[in-house]
Amino acid sequence: MEKQIIEISNDGFYLSLSRGFLIIENESLRVKQNVPLDNILSLVLSANNVTISKNVVNAICENGGVIIFCNKCYLPSAITLPYTGHWLISPRIKQQVECSQPLQKNLWKSIVQHKILNQAKVLECFSPEHQNLERLKWLAKETLSNDARNHEGQAASIYFKSLFGKKFVRDRLSDDINILLNYSYTILRAIVARAVAGNGLLPYIGIKHCNKTNPMPLVDDLIEPFRAIADKIVYDEVNKLVNIDHIELTPEIKRNITKIITYSVQTAKGSVSLNDAIYDFVASLVISYEMKKVVLRYPEI
Repeated sequence: MEKQIIEISNDGFYLSLSRGFLIIENESLRVKQNVPLDNILSLVLSANNVTISKNVVNAICENGGVIIFCNKCYLPSAITLPYTGHWLISPRIKQQVECSQPLQKNLWKSIVQHKILNQAKVLECFSPEHQNLERLKWLAKETLSNDARNHEGQAASIYFKSLFGKKFVRDRLSDDINILLNYSYTILRAIVARAVAGNGLLPYIGIKHCNKTNPMPLVDDLIEPFRAIADKIVYDEVNKLVNIDHIELTPEIKRNITKIITYSVQTAKGSVSLNDAIYDFVASLVISYEMKKVVLRYPEI
């Protein structure tokens, strides 16, 4: 049976044990779930108010599982490492560390290609006849190993000006539409970070990104194909505004952007939330490391 990644994302859950099972309960939501302890790969605690005892922590660890604790920004802040070693996660880390340079370059090529294709899909959604659509699709198709010609950068320049206007410049410190993009990317980054930790990979060993001041380069690699979904949600919010020259990150806009977690995408399993699709995407990276070839599973947006 395939190991499970369990995420507790709502407050008020109580975790207990019963005859080799983890019992997950929430009386207010009328939820009760039983999960075999030996079937847990990882338990991700992203909610702020969850009741868990030392006995539960010990039981999960003794059965080879890990527990990821997230901070108030929903980013992983700590992870339990079973003292006896994790029989499933240990080989994963070894395969990640030993990933060959040719495989890394091909993985990055695939990621960049799908990032650009998704940008084209979002642009086409709002402007089906846009003159830059074919250019974006060509850049995706002609991307080389390791994106040697920087098609990612070329596509970004074309895409953002096509989507938000010729005067738009992507600048994290700017106080315009960029404020909404920054917030949406932060939410998205937290989802990817939890998926990386939940799948037993080291976030600080990236595929392309490498920065001594960045503790999560792998997360920043894997977020790329999904940024276009955040862009789409931000575009919808901008279109609701009366005055786009003065943009504020209001509580309502925050709530709407946060819905990216449940945004529906298509996979081989049918329609699933973006959160679930990203977990599956990261799981396919684990398989890529194991098989030593690119077998990444991307959802259709």
